[in-house]
Amino acid sequence: MTISQIVEKKFKRTKDKSLLFASDFPEYDQDYIGDLLSIYVREGKLVRLANGVYLKTTVTKFGPVFPSPTEIAEALAAENYFGLSTQVPMKIVFLTNGSARKLTAGNTTIEFKRGVPKNFAFKDKTMATLCLALKSIGNGHVTDEQKSVLRNFLNDYIQEHDIKSDLKLMPQWIQKMLNEIINKES
Repeated sequence: MTISQIVEKKFKRTKDKSLLFASDFPEYDQDYIGDLLSIYVREGKLVRLANGVYLKTTVTKFGPVFPSPTEIAEALAAENYFGLSTQVPMKIVFLTNGSARKLTAGNTTIEFKRGVPKNFAFKDKTMATLCLALKSIGNGHVTDEQKSVLRNFLNDYIQEHDIKSDLKLMPQWIQKMLNEIINKES
């Protein structure tokens, strides 16, 4: 399979309103990957948000539909926290059961986003954040490299924390994947 075909396959598997990173292909020349992704930008299928960061858009008769800045920031922040992405978010987002609001501190924007009650049912804040990170990546889009990062994290984490009740709050595809990672012998 050629590099172009690999990028095309990843693009087709990426859900609309999801982020795609040039760094998703670390084994290939990043300039070449950028050139391939730029083809999708010219076709209007991707929008370049920043250097190496692309958004797969939903195209309607009115033009592309974008996720909210909050959705983008949350996805980047959660993935970055677990080492699933190396992108640095420009905005920090916290889920709250209180009022939604934005604060600016210097060059940093901090947003408090109102979350649904299920987001606050987790006993372990780390597991809630992990769930958010995996949801932002999407079902079927977690790479083997990301699974390896998760395996290393979870092997240490479950030694000191009981995550069984929190696993039950996660979508079924995440439960299945994490159980496979935990139960896989290194």
